[in-house]
Amino acid sequence: MNFIKVLTLVTVVGSIGFASAQAEEVNTLPTIKVMADAELREEVGIVPYQDDKTARKSLQHQLQKDENEIQNFAIGDNFAVIDMQPTMSQVDMSHLSPLQQEYVLAVAAGLQSSDPTNGLFIMLQPLGIDRSKALDAVSNNEPIKFNFDTNRLNIMFGDKWPGNLPKR
Repeated sequence: MNFIKVLTLVTVVGSIGFASAQAEEVNTLPTIKVMADAELREEVGIVPYQDDKTARKSLQHQLQKDENEIQNFAIGDNFAVIDMQPTMSQVDMSHLSPLQQEYVLAVAAGLQSSDPTNGLFIMLQPLGIDRSKALDAVSNNEPIKFNFDTNRLNIMFGDKWPGNLPKR
């Protein structure tokens, strides 16, 4: 029993001595120092630019590969169609004459074209205003002259349209 106590005491004292021997070897850890640009340049120096051709080539290859993937993007089988505009009910133009229906559709197509002024000039055709005359008058600072096509207005609107004109 004494042997076990003595052995334990020797082991504890020996391990304390071993630990204290390691504690004497103190290592300093690296620290982060805040430096201004000038101090950092003095510490590091100016590193000249070195062109790494293989790295540049691999980056160019990666860029071309990404651009090709973007350009050749294919939609898979499981995609959903998203309707951004609500469905509009079909306009009932049965109360209009065929000439008026054609006129309304021509104006709408002109307004929806890449140049919406087409629709405006189609709208002004019964008043005798065509695109070239109107643009010439505007560029020359002249008033736009109306030339009523009474036959066309009678066909399109019937006999009601002269009553809506202002009296002179």
